[in-house]
Amino acid sequence: MKDRIVRHTFSVFLLFVAGLLCTGCPSLWNAEMSDKSSSAEDLYKAAEESFNSKKYSEAIDTFERLKSAYPDFKQIPEVYTKIADALFEEGSYEKAISRYLQYAELYPGHKGVPRAKFQVALAHFNQIKNTELDSAMVQRAAKSFKSVMDDPNAEEYAKKAEEKYKECQKKLAEKEIYKARTYSNMGNYQAARLAAKRVLEEFPKMGFDEEASKLIDKIKDK
Repeated sequence: MKDRIVRHTFSVFLLFVAGLLCTGCPSLWNAEMSDKSSSAEDLYKAAEESFNSKKYSEAIDTFERLKSAYPDFKQIPEVYTKIADALFEEGSYEKAISRYLQYAELYPGHKGVPRAKFQVALAHFNQIKNTELDSAMVQRAAKSFKSVMDDPNAEEYAKKAEEKYKECQKKLAEKEIYKARTYSNMGNYQAARLAAKRVLEEFPKMGFDEEASKLIDKIKDK
């Protein structure tokens, strides 16, 4: 009798523990079952619809679920770029850069790599704020655009990159002419001359040649 009570009590305890385990992880279980109940194509379509509706966080979440549930899906390379695109559109530029680079590293021969490289450069460019205070991001963007220009497979993106590269060069020229003016007004004529010369030598034909030449002539005896 006593053994029967013990066995009954132990069985009840096991059922109780099993119930706790099941109720403790329903979200994970349901998410996995939900993903598997939807085909890869359905998830991809749903994610694209969210993206096109500018619901970028929702699109990222669905693309991530697709990537986890169907790692061998034929459009997985595109899934990586779509996640990066959604982050880019959200303005999460550094995260987008990381995802584009991850994609390019995983699929170096994929047709979308030139575009991904251009998007990396554009993400740097979109973070440029006040070039009078800091030109580091401009230089980073210029370097990235130059990399696209030098890529023989870049094709249409090479031309777009060249246009943006020129914009970067103009911003860097603006920074140097700003420095030349500032140093001249402070009476630091040697530094002013060096900055003005950089405008002429490193960033010619950007619209500041005449001002740089006049400034050098103005302070030549100082």
